[in-house]
Amino acid sequence: MKRIAAFSIFVAALAAALFAETHLSGDIKTATIDSTGNPYIVDQDIVVPAGKKVTIKEGCVFLFKGFTGLNVFGQINVAGSAKHPVVFTSVNDGDYNPKSDQLPNPFDWNGMLIAKESGGALLEDFSLRYSVYGVKSQTANVSIRGGVFRQNGQFHFTINEKIQYVQDNIAYSYTATPGEPERAGTSAAGEGSTKPSQQQSKMSGKDKVIFRYTSLSIGVVGIAAGSLMLMPWSSAKKELSLNDTLFTQKYPDYTDKWNGFVASENGWGAGSIISYFLGLLGLIGFGVSFAF
Repeated sequence: MKRIAAFSIFVAALAAALFAETHLSGDIKTATIDSTGNPYIVDQDIVVPAGKKVTIKEGCVFLFKGFTGLNVFGQINVAGSAKHPVVFTSVNDGDYNPKSDQLPNPFDWNGMLIAKESGGALLEDFSLRYSVYGVKSQTANVSIRGGVFRQNGQFHFTINEKIQYVQDNIAYSYTATPGEPERAGTSAAGEGSTKPSQQQSKMSGKDKVIFRYTSLSIGVVGIAAGSLMLMPWSSAKKELSLNDTLFTQKYPDYTDKWNGFVASENGWGAGSIISYFLGLLGLIGFGVSFAF
């Protein structure tokens, strides 16, 4: 009986360890957050208040519910590592939440806001996924080392409303000081890069969203138009399938009718094929937009 009781306690402890989670909302109370509380479920906005410094250690996983985010008015140090990055993602992200019953999408949660009055931010070896605006910094006093951004809806990283050139799923670094807000970022290999023009930067953010949903619109309209054209095409094809006797009995002016049905079959058929083709291209463009 003692062995059974001990085994039951062990199973219960193991289950608690496997399915433990910590719920967060409001001001962050502790100076340090470590991975022992994983995953951290964010029910409402979490805040680093003014005058406080918070360090998030390697391996921490934050799962944000809809319309929530991380707002920094004090100082924040995200201290991930290459082996155990800090993760900020949607509660729907099945890679980190096996209990999720739906797929994650861009715009699932707000993102990380570093306020103008904050004491600055140092963000190292982290992953930020499926948010609205990624990291939005209202101060130039922010540094990123080895940040990986993925499928954020509007932008990955902005400083004072200026969009920075960041690519999906490629480690990114940025170093700036209050007096030098325009320094260039670096790639995963650590090579320096010339900062793209503001117009080029916008192409990686807002214009990508425009391209994505324009492609989706073309895809939906194309498929719908192709489906509508199938009906008159099918009707004309059906009439042309009648044998000569039935056709002449049904249409005394059979020559004009025959030519009319041939033109209708060719026109509606070609229109349907072209519409389906454009719709397919639009849907392919919509899918591909999530990969860059």
